[in-house]
Amino acid sequence: MKYLRDEEAIQQFGKRLKEIRLSKKISQQTVALKVGLEQSQVGRIERSLANTSISYAILFAKGLGVDPSELFIFKSVKAEGKKGK
Repeated sequence: MKYLRDEEAIQQFGKRLKEIRLSKKISQQTVALKVGLEQSQVGRIERSLANTSISYAILFAKGLGVDPSELFIFKSVKAEGKKGK
């Protein structure tokens, strides 16, 4: 099975994480401490340079005081359907 890496979704997740964090006036360092990551890794996720797991997404949500679904409200992610044969 081929590994799927949805670059657009990774980018949207990072943007959303940063948007929520800034709206709550929480630093990357504070979020990193709450979820058990290095500050640099939080920065890489926000800049779409690193993917993250669902487990960390849930920890981010808890650390930011939001429902996990809030991190997945994307402006636009194009649905890619399978092409017919």
